[in-house]
Amino acid sequence: MAHSRARGLAFVAILIAAVGAGLAAQAPDRPPLDPAALVAQLQASATSWNNGDLDGFIAPYAAESRYMTSEGPIGRDAMKARYAGKYFGAGKKPRPLRFEQAEVRALGDDHALMTGRYILGGDGQPDQSGWFTLVWVRTPAGWRILHDHSS
Repeated sequence: MAHSRARGLAFVAILIAAVGAGLAAQAPDRPPLDPAALVAQLQASATSWNNGDLDGFIAPYAAESRYMTSEGPIGRDAMKARYAGKYFGAGKKPRPLRFEQAEVRALGDDHALMTGRYILGGDGQPDQSGWFTLVWVRTPAGWRILHDHSS
């Protein structure tokens, strides 16, 4: 009787493993995180900024993204309005933006953490710079910024 029970349990364990392997084989293949692609996407947003294209700069942000301000987090639309008023206002050309020291670390299969430095320069003024942390999320449309904390 003990042998029958052990065989039955072994059979169930093998069946569970086989079904699990089959389900894993059916899972959609997702390419691994490509840190260089995320950095390139960030650099492309700086190019948009430098060309006066606020929509292009905001494009990598997910619709549900949040931007941390000194007053607390704001949504994507409020972030865009903030940048429009502060940097892209009537006749203003934004100071040139660049990103440096960008590093990317995976946070699981569908999230990544990017840290680095931003620099606003030019116009005969001293550089304005600080550090940023971006949380990226994999979406059906590609990688998007979910959270931005820049100081």
